[in-house]
Amino acid sequence: MGTRLFVGNLSYNVTELELKEAFTSEGIEVRSVRLACERETGRPRGFAFVETATDDGAKQSIEKLGGRLVQGRALIVEEAQARPAPGAPRPGGPGGPPRFGNPRPQGGPPGPGGGAPHFSGPAGPSPGSQRNFGPPRPPAPGAAGHDHANGKADGRRDRPEKKRSTRPKPEERERGNWRWKGVLDED
Repeated sequence: MGTRLFVGNLSYNVTELELKEAFTSEGIEVRSVRLACERETGRPRGFAFVETATDDGAKQSIEKLGGRLVQGRALIVEEAQARPAPGAPRPGGPGGPPRFGNPRPQGGPPGPGGGAPHFSGPAGPSPGSQRNFGPPRPPAPGAAGHDHANGKADGRRDRPEKKRSTRPKPEERERGNWRWKGVLDED
């Protein structure tokens, strides 16, 4: 029975035929070559799976073709790992591997009361303080807290005047203003 191999670091221009020729030139019998492509665009993803006819052919291809240049790129050839069963959990659990040496709890509901675990945030400045990553801001004039002359607090800017409409108001429009006021004009 043959062995399935992972071939990585491929140029995007490599075709299945060129990859098959690279294996057969070393005397390795190839059953199939599958070049991985993106679903939407059909563009190659830079790796392929090659199935050899024998296990010895797989070992030879790992030794002979590993590091070989194909279209200016050194090939990575290794035995392909078995694909996990559909619906099986992936390694590292939800969200990836644990970080900072704190493993995620296994089994049971997450966090207190069955809800999501509570994240208290990184250790650092207290929640009330603001974090400023830019250059220091010069103090505002009258920085004693409140500018009583203008009635504005620190850091507030004067608002620009609101744009006024150039459209006439309904009472200023003559058109459509045809109401009878109950007075007769006498000439």
